[in-house]
Amino acid sequence: MFTTILWRFTMAGLIAVFIVATPARSAFADEKGKGVEGSWRVTITGGPGTPQLPTWYQALVTFGTDGGLVATITDPLLQTGHGAWGKKGKQAFAVTILLFQFGPDGSFLGTLKARATLELNDKGDTFSSDDYQFEFFDPDGDPTGFVGIGAAHGTRIKVEPLP
Repeated sequence: MFTTILWRFTMAGLIAVFIVATPARSAFADEKGKGVEGSWRVTITGGPGTPQLPTWYQALVTFGTDGGLVATITDPLLQTGHGAWGKKGKQAFAVTILLFQFGPDGSFLGTLKARATLELNDKGDTFSSDDYQFEFFDPDGDPTGFVGIGAAHGTRIKVEPLP
């Protein structure tokens, strides 16, 4: 009998956790009006001051609801980046990302700071930035003088339910 009561309390507790933890909005809900929050696949193209980038050069970026972000770039010498974002206009967002840079031997070379203004399209499923800028800092945090500009274009990663 005690086991049956314990089992019922356990099940009731699990059900309560699922009810509280389940977001009010479905994961498959319309993305319109969501803003920049969520995860994106970003292509980066170079401009003046930027070395030639390979065609596979891109990033995955997740924008949190709290203004934080995490970015992973397909560059073996850059670690996962962290940063912040804020609303700049109706469909515009300012972004700053810091990434640690390492040499092929694993030595710490410094920090890359990337900044951009992202312009979200009306559907909220792509963004573009033609003012992408980056700057390198040495291990002591001093500017190295190596700066460049480029462009970034993002596509929202959407849920793809199994059939």
